[in-house]
Amino acid sequence: MATTYTHAVVGLGLAQLYTPGRLRWLYWGLAAVLAIFPDIDAFSSAAYGAILGHRGWTHSLIFSLWLALLAASLTNRPFRGSFLALSGVFFLALASHGLLDALTRGGFGIPFFWPLTEQRYGNWGPIPVADIAFEIPDPQRSRSLRSELLWVWVPTGIGVSLLALFRVVRRRRLSSRVRGQRTRE
Repeated sequence: MATTYTHAVVGLGLAQLYTPGRLRWLYWGLAAVLAIFPDIDAFSSAAYGAILGHRGWTHSLIFSLWLALLAASLTNRPFRGSFLALSGVFFLALASHGLLDALTRGGFGIPFFWPLTEQRYGNWGPIPVADIAFEIPDPQRSRSLRSELLWVWVPTGIGVSLLALFRVVRRRRLSSRVRGQRTRE
């Protein structure tokens, strides 16, 4: 599994795709928590690898869709946001959890298509399984965190930076068009 920090970073990065009109700090916090949430199954008494155990049904796409729709339905009014946009961002944050776990080298695969099938997919990628501990991992000692910094944090930062640059350019173009129309009138 990827570290909790990396799941949260990806959730925050995906939250930048859409920004609701109100309570933005709560929206970003919710996106980060939703990206971590599928690991709630770590507290299950079921055996690791069982569908009710860790890396089980809470990592599936149907669970991601269900929880995203629930979260969006509860927050679209307080956030003054679009239900569809919130659902999409929350779904991506939740689904990213299973994808990141599938990109680790080790552990059970992810049952993305449960309940249609219990086939598991994973162990595809360059990220070592996270060091399991309750202390903050040290990037100098943690192979998994160093790998996540390279393969996940840097691309997420680049993606967020490019999105911010796109928004700045678009805003400037729109404001220059508005100024151009005002001078013509």
